Amino acid sequence: MAVVLVVDDEKEIAQLLEVCLKSEGFETIVCHTAHQALQAIGQQKIDLAILDVMLPDGDGFSLCREIWFRRFAGKCWELWQNPF
Repeated sequence: MAVVLVVDDEKEIAQLLEVCLKSEGFETIVCHTAHQALQAIGQQKIDLAILDVMLPDGDGFSLCREIWFRRFAGKCWELWQNPF
């Protein structure tokens, strides 16, 4: 089952997305701040992130970069060091 991270400081929007995604069979993780989202990705692998652009403790663009870095940078580094 695919895991979707929903990050939105407006609780009603986050809840609506959660209900819609769950009705389609997705597992969801809902966070309301960038800090909560970074904690969540440290605890569970996610397949997709739906991010609000304006968050109380950051922005969705920076959060997207950080999620990518935490998920893929280590793997890229390993491939670069030992491509075979």
